[in-house]
Amino acid sequence: MGANTKGAKQSSLKKLRSALSTAGLTGPSSHKLRQIQKALNPFEMQVNRKKLDVLGLKRKDDSVNVAQARQKAVERRKSTIGVERQNKMRVGGVVDRRIGENDPTMDPEEKMLRRFTAERQKRTSSALYNLEDGDIEGEITSLTHYGQSIAEMDEFNEVAEDEGEGIGAEEVAEGHFGGFHEEGPARKKTKAEVMQEIIAKSKMHKQERQLIKEQDEDIRRELDDDFESVRAMLFDDTEKPMMSASDGVVRTEGDVAYDSYVRELVYEQRARPQDRLKTEVEAATEEKERLERAERHRQRRMEGLDSDSEIESDSDSGGKKGYKTKALRKPVADDLGDDFAPPGDDEAVEAAGLGLGLTGDNESEEESEEESEAGSEEEDEGEDSEDEEDVDSEQGESVLGESSDDEEKKAPAAASAPLRKVVAAGGQSTELPYTFAAPTDYDSWVELVGDYSLEQQLTVIERLRALYHIRLSPQNKGKLGDLCIILAEHLAMLAEQDPPVPAPIIDGVARHIGELASVDAERFGEHCRQAVIGWQKRVQAALAGDGVGVRASDVALMRLFASVFSASDRFHAVVTPMLLTIGQFLSQHTFASLRDVSCGLVLAGVVHECQRLSRRLVPEALNFVFATLAASVCRSDDAGDWDGCYPMSRRQREAYGMLLIGVAEKSKSQKAQPLRWSWLLASGVVTADVKYGVLRASLLLCRRFVDCYASLPAFIECFEPLALLLKKITERLPKFRLQHAPSEVVELLAGTRAYLDELLEQARVARVPLALQKHRPLAIGSFAPKFEAGYNLDTHYDPDRSRNEITKLRRQVNKERRGAVRELRRDAQFVAGERLKEQREKDKSYADKMKKAWSVLEADQSDMKKMDKARIKERKAKV
Repeated sequence: MGANTKGAKQSSLKKLRSALSTAGLTGPSSHKLRQIQKALNPFEMQVNRKKLDVLGLKRKDDSVNVAQARQKAVERRKSTIGVERQNKMRVGGVVDRRIGENDPTMDPEEKMLRRFTAERQKRTSSALYNLEDGDIEGEITSLTHYGQSIAEMDEFNEVAEDEGEGIGAEEVAEGHFGGFHEEGPARKKTKAEVMQEIIAKSKMHKQERQLIKEQDEDIRRELDDDFESVRAMLFDDTEKPMMSASDGVVRTEGDVAYDSYVRELVYEQRARPQDRLKTEVEAATEEKERLERAERHRQRRMEGLDSDSEIESDSDSGGKKGYKTKALRKPVADDLGDDFAPPGDDEAVEAAGLGLGLTGDNESEEESEEESEAGSEEEDEGEDSEDEEDVDSEQGESVLGESSDDEEKKAPAAASAPLRKVVAAGGQSTELPYTFAAPTDYDSWVELVGDYSLEQQLTVIERLRALYHIRLSPQNKGKLGDLCIILAEHLAMLAEQDPPVPAPIIDGVARHIGELASVDAERFGEHCRQAVIGWQKRVQAALAGDGVGVRASDVALMRLFASVFSASDRFHAVVTPMLLTIGQFLSQHTFASLRDVSCGLVLAGVVHECQRLSRRLVPEALNFVFATLAASVCRSDDAGDWDGCYPMSRRQREAYGMLLIGVAEKSKSQKAQPLRWSWLLASGVVTADVKYGVLRASLLLCRRFVDCYASLPAFIECFEPLALLLKKITERLPKFRLQHAPSEVVELLAGTRAYLDELLEQARVARVPLALQKHRPLAIGSFAPKFEAGYNLDTHYDPDRSRNEITKLRRQVNKERRGAVRELRRDAQFVAGERLKEQREKDKSYADKMKKAWSVLEADQSDMKKMDKARIKERKAKV
């Protein structure tokens, strides 16, 4: 009954605990309570889903305790990031590296033994050179000298005295350790001692040089003596017993030639160093200064004054260096005129700056020699080109570039005619100045060169280019650009002159234009483009029946443009419109005069020159050349006789009738006339020689076009009409009695026909019909369809293995990136939590400190109040 009374007095909580303990649910040996706790919070366990169920396979990540894993991650961060944060602001510190100090398992005796062993090993490694420690056996205790210890020796000369020989005290004191005695600084030499030492050394060096010189003289004298004997053997035939005829040795021509060469070597001059090559700027500056100096001297001579620098004036005029003119004096009656020059006194006249001729071209001797050499080279090239075939397109000859011998003979007279006319009319000297003002337009150019001959005009151009070289001043670019445009206009004016201007003058102006075109290419190109536009407008007006289509100046400019600009470009701002205008003129114009036919032949040559490299087909040029050939033998009133692939109207066919070679027409010479520039200037009478000249020019153009288009796939279609036409001309020779034609035309006709037939035959053999590409039959690829029984949208089915690997790697990278971001975020959360804990601890410690302070203050305040109350009570009790 007592037990029941005691159990009844227990509370319900105690009863629950006792019941659990009795049931075995509590206590260290029971796991049932833990299982109950786990069952009460199922979110702490995470079960990973399996993709495939494999029997007998155990995996560690089947179920993961999230709370436990989170706790492990927190502990790991505390041991890494937490320790780093604790040691973040700490610098320095003492680290105890004593052996066994931080090892609690090591006994004190073992610690002392290991420390002693390490110390002995450390000392043993350096005991060989340790002079202080002599306790270790086998170590060197001290240094010795002659078997005696150095420490026991008072003086180093004791050993030497005992032995009777060795090092003395002075040597030991000076050379070795200084005798362990300190001496004072060395005495400074006086000035006299220093000078005496310098003089002695100078005399010694001088004596050595004299000795070396005497030795060299002796050696040189010996060599000279030996050379005399060698020289006697080389040059004395009498002292050559081995070469004597008595010994049976005969001197050959080679021996004689060798001896002559050896003798010539004596007079051969040694090579001399040349001057440094001058830059472009230096050469231009020097040329400009030379012209200005020459002009200054010329002005002074014209004024009757002496030159400012006579030696420089002589060098400019080609006289002897160092020549000085006599002092000026008043002329007397016995003096000869200025135009008198005694025979054999050319040097004096040149030195005075007058010259034997007043051509105005006072160039230096070197320049005249270079020009003469260049002229001779050009003549040689011209002779070679005449010997070769006329159809050689590489020589750059056009149909226009040929001239007769009579014109070449008349060219110098025509060129010098303006000069004689000026001198005869005005009676003034036409001496050419050396400096000129840069012309701005063509009118100023005419005023500048209007009184000079054509050769002098070329000299003016050269001197203008030298005075206003582009490298001398930035403003010279505009001046040279204006000069280039002016020269183009001047070339057009020269091309219209009748009688024609000599070809060397035209070529000289064209050469200067080609060299100046690159100075201001944009302005010059625009000027040329406007010239082409103006010519195209005149061609259209001529087609409408108003005006002349092509002038000689237009032909000259077209030739210039073809040589200056890049004619092989697919599209060019100047050449392309020019070729279109030429094609329009050759295909639509009616060639009713010799001038029109001559212009057409020259323009066809310009087309060939433009297409010589690019080899683009221009059918207008071919049709014109074929029609000109057909006009020689075909009647204009018979349309059936003009069979060919060149379309022509009745009016054009009738206009070509002037080129028909009649029955009674006969050539006066066996050599056909070349195409002349005078034919482009005026429409003259079409004689038999002119007709044969046109036929010869057409055949030459045909030969050039055949060479140009021989590699085209359509060569057969383009030139079969020409073969038929040449055959017709050859067959009709007896009919029109063309056997009276020049032999040159007959040979050229036969050669062109044979050459064309050979190329056509080769083209037919080389041409094969089109065929499909030959290769073995390839099987058509067939792929069996692939079906996925368990298709899933989340799974990638890519047949490309490489792309699949790339996708896999990309997913892996994204996964690792997400994991790294997650870890960094958790690290940041951990650091923030630690900071919050630290702040809370600081706040708590501060609050505790303040509470203690307040409690002390409150206790003091209460004590003060109690004392005040007691004091008040005492006062009241006394009262």
